[in-house]
Amino acid sequence: MNNSKKDIIFSLICGELTAWFLIFVIKNPYVEEFQGLAKMGSLVWILPVLFPIIFALGILIGKIISKFIKIIFQLVKFLEIGVLNTFIDIGILNLLVWLSGITIGFGLTPLNTVSFLCATTNSYYWNKLWTFKKGGQTMSKEFVQFLVISVIGWSINTSIVVLGTTFLAPMTTLSAGAWMNIMKLIATLASMVWNFIGYKFIVFKV
Repeated sequence: MNNSKKDIIFSLICGELTAWFLIFVIKNPYVEEFQGLAKMGSLVWILPVLFPIIFALGILIGKIISKFIKIIFQLVKFLEIGVLNTFIDIGILNLLVWLSGITIGFGLTPLNTVSFLCATTNSYYWNKLWTFKKGGQTMSKEFVQFLVISVIGWSINTSIVVLGTTFLAPMTTLSAGAWMNIMKLIATLASMVWNFIGYKFIVFKV
């Protein structure tokens, strides 16, 4: 399979998986602001069709721009995997919140840890095989480096989620579920910046 075809297929898979994990967020009953949207079944279920198209277009545009700025294509792949990881993380967290009823404070720590670990494992294999193209067997040193970078990322991520929902939630008029997702999104963006730097220059450096 040539690289162009592989890139399109991988981007379609990323988009499809992202859509399904987003549905977990929309369907979470603790996010009151989404309840109207959740009841619009036809709109929700169009996401698994729409997202793969958007992701594939992103890859095609990134490939064109990379003719002028080489790193752009790698960055686009990292961002698409990052979006997938974000929604795996947020989607699983919302599913666990839905099942447990925990929406604020330190009780979110184990839930956030499970969701973050799932997203991090996904991130390792996608970035290794697609973004940074470091095929072959997983090396122990590489994986240890990946874990160290990811643990720091987890610390950044969980700290923002726990502190934000504990101390800032009372200042908002949003539902607890909605505020939890806002904090989770900010946490994910912060940890994503750290992870890209660590993965590119330490774990998967060429």
